Amino acid sequence: MPATHTKDELHRFLKPGMKLSTNFEFGPKDQYTYSTTYLGMKENAYLILDIPMRLLEEQVMRKLPNADVIVRGVSDTELGHVIAFKSSVLTTTVRPSPLLFIRIPGTFATKPVREHERYKLQMDCNVIHAGNVYDGSLIDFSLAGVGISTLIEPEFNVGESVTIECPLSHYIGEENRCVIANIKKLVKGWVVGIKFASPIAMTHELKTELLEQSFLTSNV
Repeated sequence: MPATHTKDELHRFLKPGMKLSTNFEFGPKDQYTYSTTYLGMKENAYLILDIPMRLLEEQVMRKLPNADVIVRGVSDTELGHVIAFKSSVLTTTVRPSPLLFIRIPGTFATKPVREHERYKLQMDCNVIHAGNVYDGSLIDFSLAGVGISTLIEPEFNVGESVTIECPLSHYIGEENRCVIANIKKLVKGWVVGIKFASPIAMTHELKTELLEQSFLTSNV
């Protein structure tokens, strides 16, 4: 996401107790992500995050100060906003509890959560039809349906009913029919569009999980 705000507005979106995903980047293929909690900030100096002890244990051989971090979260605003920014580590401490101090970013990005937005994901998924199981990836999710990629040639047709198995299945509901809307052949594999017989409701839990999952496949 491109920068949309300056640091002067950061306090509007970061609230004490807010859960954040903090990704440490030591190299292109050397990255680690931890769940952290925002505690507060010192104006024009640093942000304070509560961190799990395992972060310090797993990175004990690293020099954490000045390491690059990407921080993402879901802000508790009226609309609900995704917030993301790049920063770097100032220091850490273990007493009285494990804390991470990171520099206040000069800019950051936010995006309001739209109810009918399509979320780009990358999540293991199975499509079941007539006893056949198609391994694939859930790549697109909305309140009206999903998009699934697979390397297995589909033996079902548009209009037929299927069952979707993925970590988000319980939000769809067992009684909500999933119907094949379209099938697109790619150079490598297929993309299957599936629509729900009844659009599902956007709950706070679903919104949070969708945003957290989309963070894993997006870049700041």
